[in-house]
Amino acid sequence: MSQDSFAHRKKKIRRKRSRDRFIFEKYGRTQLVGICTATPFATPWVSAEHMLSRALRSAVRLGSRLSSVSGPCPDRIVTVKWDDGGRGEFPLIWLRDTSPDAQTYTMSAAMKARNLTMNEFDVEQSAQKVWMDAEKDEVLVEWASGLLSRYPSEWLRLRNLSCEKAKSRRRQVYLFPETTWGKDEIEKRLKRFDHQKMMQDGKTLHDFLEAVCLDGIAVLEGASRGKRGAVEDIGKRIGLIRQTHFGIVFEVSTKADASNMAYASNGGLPFHTDFPSLSHPPELQMLHMLQSADEGGNSLFVDGFHVAELLRKEQPEVFETLTHYSMEFIEEGYDVHEIGAESRRFDYDMCARHKVIRTNDSEKSKKIYRAMKTFTDYCYQPRNVLKIRLNDGDTVLWANTRLLHTRDAFRNAPGKSRTLTGCYFDWDFIKSRVRFLRDEHQLPQNQPSA
Repeated sequence: MSQDSFAHRKKKIRRKRSRDRFIFEKYGRTQLVGICTATPFATPWVSAEHMLSRALRSAVRLGSRLSSVSGPCPDRIVTVKWDDGGRGEFPLIWLRDTSPDAQTYTMSAAMKARNLTMNEFDVEQSAQKVWMDAEKDEVLVEWASGLLSRYPSEWLRLRNLSCEKAKSRRRQVYLFPETTWGKDEIEKRLKRFDHQKMMQDGKTLHDFLEAVCLDGIAVLEGASRGKRGAVEDIGKRIGLIRQTHFGIVFEVSTKADASNMAYASNGGLPFHTDFPSLSHPPELQMLHMLQSADEGGNSLFVDGFHVAELLRKEQPEVFETLTHYSMEFIEEGYDVHEIGAESRRFDYDMCARHKVIRTNDSEKSKKIYRAMKTFTDYCYQPRNVLKIRLNDGDTVLWANTRLLHTRDAFRNAPGKSRTLTGCYFDWDFIKSRVRFLRDEHQLPQNQPSA
C-alpha cells in the first residue's frame, strides 16, 4: 500500500504506555537479542560466495582450507580447524538449525524461506557422524533423522561465532555502530553533500545515508530555493517516509493559534527529541529550509549518546538516576489527540532495536529533577553543541532518537516567515537502503571515526 493511500485524519488517540529497559554493559550500552522463532544467526543459505556482504567477508581471512574437524564432544560442540591456524567451535544444535539444505530452507529468486520452524525443531537431535571432505573443503554432518548436511569451509568461517573479529564486523555491517561526538569532533567531520548529485548518483546517496548512520547527522545543500516538494522528492529517493499525526510531510512556520511551540513564536526553543510520548517514536527526522530567517534561527544539535557517556564518567550518580527510574511522557492535545508512553530517560538497545534516548519533563522526586537539570546543563555546554545555519534549499537529516535538537531565536522583516518542511523515517528502511546501495555499487564498508 502506498503512503498516499493513507488519509490523514484527526482522531482521538487514547493514552498508551510502554516501558523500555536499560541494561548497562560495555561502553554504557546493552546488547539485547530479540526472541523469535528462528535463532539470530539462522540465515538461509544459497552459496558461500554471495551469502554475506563483501564487507563482512573482509573481516576474516578466506582462501584457507580445512585441516581437521572433531566432535561432537559431550557438550555437543563441533571443533573445526583451518590450515592457517584458524579455529572455530560450532554448537551442534546451531549447525542443525542453519543446515544449508532444501529440507531446512526454500531458496529461489523470488523467496528465501525457512521450512523447519521452531515448533518442529528437535533441540535434542544428535549426529550419527561428523567428518571432513578434504577434496571439496566441506564439513559433513549425518543427523539421526537421516538428513545429510554439508557446510562449506568458507560458509563456516564467515559464521564463526568463536571469532571476535568476525562478530565485531557483523555488528558493523548490519548495525552501523555510531561514532559519538562533541562540538570539536563534529565540526571537523560533518558531512555535506550536493542535493542534485544525491538525487542522481547512488554512491552519493549511500555516502549521505551512511554518514547519518555513523554520525547521526548529515546535510544536503543546493536544492532549488523555495521549491516545495523537495521533502517528498528526497523521501522517495531514500525510502518509505514514516507517517505521524502531522501527516506524511509537515510544515514548520510561525502562525497564530499554534498547537506546537515550534510554531508559536520566534523565540528560542529547548533541546528536545520529537514524539517522546509515542511508544515507538520516529527514529530519524528531516527538515528542508524553504525560507530562512533574516537574523538568527540557527539549528542546534547535541549528541545525546555523547552526553550520556560524559555523565557516566563525570556524574555517575546522575547517570544511574536517569537510567534507573521510569517516567511517563504524555502529550494531551486540544480535541485532536492524547497520547503517552513510559520509558527510561536513557534507553540503549543495540541488537533488538536501534538505541534511543528520550527527553521531556517528569513529575518525580528532587533527585530526578536534579539529574534532569544536570543532563540539560550538559546539553547546553558549548563543548557539546553543533550549530548549523540552514540556507534556503538546504536539508538536514538526523537521528531523532539519538540527537537532541532546537533552534535559536530569530527575527524577520514584517510579513516574512521562517518556513521549513519536514518528515520522519525509521532506521530499518535507512539501513536497508545503505546495504542495498553498498552491494549495488560494490562500495567498501566505512569504519566509525576514531
